[in-house]
Amino acid sequence: MRITLIRHAEAGDDAPRDEARALTARGRQDARRMGRGLARRGATFSLIASSPLVRAVQTAEIVAAEVGYRGRVLVTDTLVPEGPTSQAVSFLAAVARDPEAAHSVALVAHEPILSALAGELTHRPRHPPLEKAEALRIRMEGGPEGKGTLKWRVDPRGRRERL
Repeated sequence: MRITLIRHAEAGDDAPRDEARALTARGRQDARRMGRGLARRGATFSLIASSPLVRAVQTAEIVAAEVGYRGRVLVTDTLVPEGPTSQAVSFLAAVARDPEAAHSVALVAHEPILSALAGELTHRPRHPPLEKAEALRIRMEGGPEGKGTLKWRVDPRGRRERL
């Protein structure tokens, strides 16, 4: 199973509630660049899941368009910023039971859940926080219950780096 953790791009501060904050023009541009970087890396996804917060859903939709994803973006409360990683791992375990969905999964969310999840999947105490519009690929040999290996990252400018 390949899991790509994606942090949402830059959002504005002009919404009445944090959940409603939308991407800025720069955020949309960074999400497109990162999505193109993923596409150049050959990333395809059998499932894209997103936090319900507006900025994450918008980032997921932009990335989906850039990589040619034809499915529906699944919106789940499991990926809220302060959500427990145990719920995210349970979500991935449920996805792993569906061979069509489990091949390559993208999770679009926030900090601190993404760095905590990266740490949990790779059996490290913690992973450094992801930048806005950064993607991190983790290869899971035994599914979400196994030990993951960091493979590469794509930064907000679409540049790839092997890990």
